[in-house]
Amino acid sequence: MEKLNIKPIFVKSPSGVVSRYTDWNTLWCYVMGMMWINKMIVSKLLELGVNAVGLSGIDGKILLAKRKENIIIVDERGRQRVIDGGYTGKIINVNVELLNTILEKGYLPVIAPIAVDSRGTMLNVDSDQVTYMISLSIKPQYCIILLDVDGLLINGKVVDKLTSQEAEKIFKESEEVRGGMKRKLYMASQIAKEGINVVLYNGLRERPIQEALEGRGTKIVK
Repeated sequence: MEKLNIKPIFVKSPSGVVSRYTDWNTLWCYVMGMMWINKMIVSKLLELGVNAVGLSGIDGKILLAKRKENIIIVDERGRQRVIDGGYTGKIINVNVELLNTILEKGYLPVIAPIAVDSRGTMLNVDSDQVTYMISLSIKPQYCIILLDVDGLLINGKVVDKLTSQEAEKIFKESEEVRGGMKRKLYMASQIAKEGINVVLYNGLRERPIQEALEGRGTKIVK
């Protein structure tokens, strides 16, 4: 965005979650950036012999969302204000049939977090919400959320294991857990409530998925 002389805009919700505000220019950059990352991941998977297919949530209405007409934010003075929702949406349906068809044919879907509404408008959707909705739809055994740290850090140490209730309590009460980690922890707690094993681990490690399955990182269980 900065290379295109477009300034990123971030807003804070009343619960303290910081997220990107999506106007038209931001959406334009977001779609370009996300699909570039999508194809980079797919090309690396193909190099490793994985039959990967790069998609966005727009394709086949994999992610159908409803545009947020208004959102409540907390401004720099600490006051709550209502502003236009921009091109941001909340997912209301996942095309499970299409995902299962792709999986049954032996392909691995790689899905960029871009959704579409009933009018065909592209929408920025929170990637953690995408993880949550897809997990609830296809019920995987594991949901691995990759970070740039080794797991949930409390007092500088990785928390080994939490129940979904404990994770939700930390989300509500901890002043140490903030920003993106706060949002991820909440979504992880909700996914774990459905009986899905959630692991928060470092995606910068050499074999992050394998290590997460072997017990590294923060495990969140029902």
